[in-house]
Amino acid sequence: MKISSRFTIAVHILSLLKSNPPSICTSEYIGESVNTNPVIIRKVLSYLKKQVLLKYAAAQEELTS
Repeated sequence: MKISSRFTIAVHILSLLKSNPPSICTSEYIGESVNTNPVIIRKVLSYLKKQVLLKYAAAQEELTS
């Protein structure tokens, strides 16, 4: 069974958001960790937000899982 690379990126993103302070979890930071362009990270973050797996706290300007 083949798993999409976007799936593995999403799992990596969610684990980083859970284990690190939100202030350091920028798309650049996550992109370096995943070895992927930050644009791809932002697209996956957008998808996770649409699927309600990720909430954006506008008042705090941080991502939470």
